[in-house]
Amino acid sequence: MLFVAMNALYFGFIVVGAFLEQARFLSPYELIGGEGFFLFEEGLPLMIIGIFLFNLVVSGFFFTTLSGLVFFPLPLGVLVLRALAWGALLNLSPTPQLFAALPSLVLEGEGYVLAALAGVNMGLSWLKPEWAISGGKGLSRWEAVKRALKDAGRIYVLVTVFLFVAAVAETATLVFI
Repeated sequence: MLFVAMNALYFGFIVVGAFLEQARFLSPYELIGGEGFFLFEEGLPLMIIGIFLFNLVVSGFFFTTLSGLVFFPLPLGVLVLRALAWGALLNLSPTPQLFAALPSLVLEGEGYVLAALAGVNMGLSWLKPEWAISGGKGLSRWEAVKRALKDAGRIYVLVTVFLFVAAVAETATLVFI
C-alpha cells in the first residue's frame, strides 16, 4: 500500500510541477541548481556508467534512502522535490523531447520510489518497529533495523536494475535526440 501511495505521490507531483512551471510559480533551474551537466562525454559506455553511478549512489542512496534512516518522511520530501523538477523541466520541453524522455522518467522515477521505500522502512524500523513494512511486531528496535536493512538490500537489487536501464535510456535520449 505504501509503495502504491509513493508512486502516486511521485508521479502526481510531476504533473503539479508542470502546472506550477506553466503558471511561472516554479523554475526547474532553481530546484536543480543550474541547467544540468554531463558526468562523462567520452563515449557511450562511460556516459551510461557515469549517469548510473550518480543516480544510484548520490541521488538514490545518499539523498533518498539514507535520509529516511535519519527521519522517515524525508525520502517523501526528496521524491516531491525531484518530481516537481521533472514536471517543470518536461513542461519546458517540446513534445518530441517529452516523449523521448518518458522512458527515463518512468524508469528513473520507479527506481527512486523504491529507494525511498527502503529509506522510509529503515526510518520506521527504529522509530516504531511495528509500523515497518516487514512487520516488526514483537521485535526490538535493533532487530527491526536489521530486518529493514535486509529488506533494503533486496529492494536495492530492483533499484539498481531500474536505474541502470534508466541510464541506458537517458544516454540514448541525450545522444540520439
